[in-house]
Amino acid sequence: MSISHRTNRLKLVGTPAVEQLQNGRYQLTVNCTTMNSREDWYSSNKARIFPDFGSLESAEMSIDGLAPRTGEAYTDMRLVSVQSSTQQEKYIVTLVYQTLGASFVQVKDDTFNYVENGLRRVTRKSIAKAGTDFQKTIGTTSITSQIDGETAVTCILANYEVNDTDSYREVTEVYLQSGILSVQQEFNISRDRVSVQAFSKTSSEVTAALSEVTSGHKLISQQESDFDGIKTSSYVYELNSYDVIKTSDNNLRTIQRALILTAGTTYTKTVGTSFIDHQIDSETAVRCFLSSFSIEDTAEFRVVKEVYIQAGTLSVSESNESEGVVKVTTTFLVTEGATVGPVIARSTGEFAGLKTISVTTLQDSAGQSIVHGGSNTVHQYNRMVDFTYPGVLSIGGDSVNAIKLYNFNLEPPVQAKIESKVSVIFQTSADIVAGDFTFDDGDGAATALWNPTEWASTYMSGISWNYSPFSETKGLRGYRINTTLSGIDELSGVAGSSTYSHLGVVVFQNKSPLFLEKETNTSPGSLKAAINGVSDSQGRQTIIDGRRIFGSTPYRMEISGGPTDPAGVKFTLDVDLRPAFSDVDGNTYYKKTIITSTIPAQ
Repeated sequence: MSISHRTNRLKLVGTPAVEQLQNGRYQLTVNCTTMNSREDWYSSNKARIFPDFGSLESAEMSIDGLAPRTGEAYTDMRLVSVQSSTQQEKYIVTLVYQTLGASFVQVKDDTFNYVENGLRRVTRKSIAKAGTDFQKTIGTTSITSQIDGETAVTCILANYEVNDTDSYREVTEVYLQSGILSVQQEFNISRDRVSVQAFSKTSSEVTAALSEVTSGHKLISQQESDFDGIKTSSYVYELNSYDVIKTSDNNLRTIQRALILTAGTTYTKTVGTSFIDHQIDSETAVRCFLSSFSIEDTAEFRVVKEVYIQAGTLSVSESNESEGVVKVTTTFLVTEGATVGPVIARSTGEFAGLKTISVTTLQDSAGQSIVHGGSNTVHQYNRMVDFTYPGVLSIGGDSVNAIKLYNFNLEPPVQAKIESKVSVIFQTSADIVAGDFTFDDGDGAATALWNPTEWASTYMSGISWNYSPFSETKGLRGYRINTTLSGIDELSGVAGSSTYSHLGVVVFQNKSPLFLEKETNTSPGSLKAAINGVSDSQGRQTIIDGRRIFGSTPYRMEISGGPTDPAGVKFTLDVDLRPAFSDVDGNTYYKKTIITSTIPAQ
C-alpha cells in the first residue's frame, strides 16, 4: 500500500532522505509520484503537487490534504525547494525541507581570517524562517571570538548581508576586531603626515594607541572609508608645527613655519618684532624675525603659516674712492650689526616686510677703519716735487804772486725736481704733531722737517787802507755754508803786538804780521768757518773780500748759520692737514698729507 505525503495526490517513492545539519538542523528530501502524471504538470493543476515555499512539512496541502502520521513530522521543517522530473516514465516530484525556526541559527561554525595589521575577521552565516526579524547594529553589536585556548577577543559587527527567500532568511555577518588597520607615514614632506585607517576606534583612541607616531601631531581630517567592504574610519594627522628651512645667497636663513592651532586661537605675533631663536642640530641658535604670516581658518582648527628671516647682513657693497679710501655700504636686516670705520651715512628701508638699515662707512684697502688706531696711513705713492737746493757760501783763498786774496765764494741756489713719497693719513685729531716731522713712510724715518729757519751770513772786520776801520755783516737768503776753508794756510808768525777781540772775546793777542789761523764749527745749528789774522807790515799782501788791509793790523772773515747740507738726508718736505669729512654724529675727521724724500746729491 502506497504512502501519501501531505496530500493524497503525492505518493512516496521509496524512503525520504534525511541529512543532519549543524546546530540541530536537518534537511529532508522527499520523492513522490503523482496520481495523474499526464495532467498534473499542467499549470492549472500545479497546486495539486507543489506546496508553498516555507510551508511546514507537517502541513496539509489545500487539495486532498493529508495529515502526517504519528512521529513523522520534524519540528520547524519547512519547504525550501520543489521540482518535478521524469524517471523511467514516472513523473517524480522532489520536495526538499530544512529546519527553519523563528530565531536565527548558525548554518556552520564561524569562519576566521586575518586582515591587515593582524586583526581578526569573523564571518558568521545564520538562517531562520522567512520574515524573522534581524536587529543587529553595525559598529555596535559585538561578539566574543575565541579559537581553542587563546584569550578571547571582542569583534564588532562590520557589515552584514541578508538573503531573503519565500522559505527562509539567511544572514551573513562579518565581525572585525577593533583596532588599527593601517598606518602610513609620509616622511618626504616637511609636515610629516600620518594617515591611519582604523575600525571601531575613535580619534582619541587612535591618538593614544599611536602616541609614538602622532606625538606632536594634530588631527586635521577624519572621514569614513571602505576597507574590503567594511566601513572604517580614516584619520589624517600632521605635525602641530613644522619648518621648511632655506638659506639665501647672503647666507641668511629663511624659515617657513606652519602651525596647526585649535580653532579660535588668538594670533598675537607682530611682523618685524616677534622672533624665534632657530637652531639646527648643535649649532649656535640664530635669531630670526617674523617677516609675514597668513591664517586659514576651518571649523576645527586654525592653520598659521609664518615666514621668519634671520637678522643679519643682507648685502655689502664697496666703491673705491680717491687716495686709498674705500666706501663700504652694509645693509642689515632688522638689527644693525657692527661696522668698521666712521659712519658717514645711515638710512632705513624694507625687505620682505622687515626693516633694513643701510650703513655707509669709510675703510682702508685692508678693511680697517680709515682712522684705525686714531691715525691711519691709507695710501702712499711717489711723485716728483720741487726742491730748492740751498746756495753754498764758503771762504776761499787765492794767491797772486805774494799777495793773498781771501774771498766769500757763492754757489747760487738751484731748484730741481726730486722724487718723493706722498703718504695720505686720516686721523681723528686736528693737530700736526712733532712726530709728523720724523714720519716713517715705510722706508725709514725722516730726520726732521726741511724748513730752514736761518740762512748763511758773512762777517768781516778790520782796518783797510788809509786807516779806515770797517765791520760788515751780510745775510744771504737761500744759502748754507761750507766750513771747508779752501786755499788758506795757517801761519803762526812770531811774537808781536797785534791783538784782536770779537764780540768782547779776545780771539788772539801778541801776534806778528802775516799771522793767520782757521776757526771752524761743524755742529748743526752752530755752523761756522772763519779766518783770523794780521796783515803784512807793508799793507800790500793781504786783501779780504776786495779790501786791502792796513799794514800790521788784525782782521777777521767769518761765515755762519744756515741749514746743513740736505743731500743724502731724509726729510719731511711738507705736512698738510685739513678737514676731510664728518660722521653722522657730527664728529670731524682730518686728512693729513706728508711728503718725505731722501734728498739726492745735487
